Amino acid sequence: MHTFELQQRINRFFAGVETFHDFTEPLIKLSKSAEGMEANLVGVAEGGASINQWAHQIYSYLTNVQNTTSKFNQRKFFKSLEHFNSAINQLQLTDTTESGFITNLSSEVEKFATIYETFISVQSSGNALPLILAAKVLTAKIEVFYETLRLVEESIGTYDLPANSESSLTLLLPSHLNLVDFAGKLIAIQNLYTELCMLLSVSESTHPLRISKIESGSLWTKVFGDSRVIGMITSFMEQTASWLFRTYTTDGKISSVPRKVEAIEALLGLSTKLAEAGVDTSTMKEHIGKSAISISKNLTEILDGQSSIMINEETISVGSEINKGLLGRTTPLQLKAPDEVIDIEPDSNQPSDS
Repeated sequence: MHTFELQQRINRFFAGVETFHDFTEPLIKLSKSAEGMEANLVGVAEGGASINQWAHQIYSYLTNVQNTTSKFNQRKFFKSLEHFNSAINQLQLTDTTESGFITNLSSEVEKFATIYETFISVQSSGNALPLILAAKVLTAKIEVFYETLRLVEESIGTYDLPANSESSLTLLLPSHLNLVDFAGKLIAIQNLYTELCMLLSVSESTHPLRISKIESGSLWTKVFGDSRVIGMITSFMEQTASWLFRTYTTDGKISSVPRKVEAIEALLGLSTKLAEAGVDTSTMKEHIGKSAISISKNLTEILDGQSSIMINEETISVGSEINKGLLGRTTPLQLKAPDEVIDIEPDSNQPSDS
């Protein structure tokens, strides 16, 4: 798991804290009952003439637990407890490797639920004592858990911001990569940036592609660059990934990115995007054609071997494209260009509309 994925899970956990309140707030109240009883326990331990008075006050605390729990909405309490336990288990790093810290806390929650159910069934002072003691222990552990998550989030988070003229690009390629492929994809991102800087007349020395963070295994990177260039790179990656994944076939093959200028233009709309960015393209046809081939080559390098990608936290995958129903057509999808048509044959296993 990349640190950004862990950070996202932690942020989702804290975003859902309100759904835990019907569990955590009663838990804190029960914990305070145990804290209030501590001075009386000290009095009993010291003995003396006041021992009976201290014991009576302890008994009063225990009998008052029933009054405390009667104010709780039991259905909401247990529902919130389940939400909390589910949320902490979703913080596990992998499906196969469990964190002892999380597993132990989850076990404590389940243990407390059992003690609470026992008390609800028989609301005696004998059952109240283990309930409030367990509440005190669990409250302390949850507080430590929250603080630990905050420390982890602060230590792994990326808080650097783009400059006024910059935008960020975050890219995750989830397939595991060897060193050569990993380096090749990073170089392809840089090559895309350089090519588009030239087309948009952006000074790369003044507006370089800056690294915010890179993590390996699979590739996750966050970079900053000129807003217009980054915006165009993002658009091209999204369009190309969607097109490639729509061409995914039943034998597991993904088509290559087109290499003919007209087909690339039909897919990416490079000339149109440059014109929209204020570039006079009337005398740049040959230059744009050469750049289109370079862009196609680098997009192929970046996306090769991937069945899904995440761009700025938005996932594009074979599954998501199939779910859009694009493979359910009875006629081929076509990318039309003046001199070339690229056919994307429909899946022969899909039912016809007739």
